[in-house]
Amino acid sequence: MAAYLSMGEAHRRIADYLSRLDDAISQSDGADLASLLAISSAPASTPLSDALAAFPDFPRLASDRFPHLSDFLPPLLRAIHSHSLRRFGDAYSSFEKAASAFLQEFRNWETPWAMEAMHMVALEIRLLAEKADRELVMSGKNPDKLQAAGSFLMKVFGALAVKGPKRVGALYVTCQLFKIYFRLGTVNLCRSVIRSIETARNFDFEDFPVKDKVTYMYYTGRLEVFNENFLVADQKLTYALMHCNPQSESNLRYLYYWVFCSL
Repeated sequence: MAAYLSMGEAHRRIADYLSRLDDAISQSDGADLASLLAISSAPASTPLSDALAAFPDFPRLASDRFPHLSDFLPPLLRAIHSHSLRRFGDAYSSFEKAASAFLQEFRNWETPWAMEAMHMVALEIRLLAEKADRELVMSGKNPDKLQAAGSFLMKVFGALAVKGPKRVGALYVTCQLFKIYFRLGTVNLCRSVIRSIETARNFDFEDFPVKDKVTYMYYTGRLEVFNENFLVADQKLTYALMHCNPQSESNLRYLYYWVFCSL
């Protein structure tokens, strides 16, 4: 159980978090901004979540202190609060609202300084959707959040699949989409994204980060196994194996398995 917090201390903690977010944006500090958006890995009780529980008027505090971020900050705080209470459906819905507002801001920024934060948003919306769907299944309801997350990530992909420096971030989002489609059993939806990556003039595959290329080759290699295109599958999976981080033993085991399947 969280220790008792005075209203004043709760107000201070929330204001400090909001100020850090605003500073990260105003100073174009993508790494710090990304760390502040990580929700799903947080424990149930944190200094911020305890403060949100003690200060229920936090949405108005966020809107009053930072009106230029009023579409982004209140739903973000609601998502953090709901996640700490293990209300994952509510957390997902609130985070999607915050993510949509963040995506709009991201589109307006000319440089890709916030790419790490955009990737964190893409990761978080998938992870929160998975938690929300498990919650829905347990309550006997239709699990539809992961599908909604896929629709949102297609919007993110569209924002990145343009000429300019932001396009190098598209492959990471593609890999998040693959993870959703494979989990949902809708791997046919991978095709349109693959076509965009492999045929669009906007992209040069060698420009993408190595870790994203490894993940991409792993999933597209698995797709080729399913389609019985074993030669192409072997090429893709071997690429992933040769470029995978050698310290990642679990990933290497998966890759060895799929390379064997492609033979």
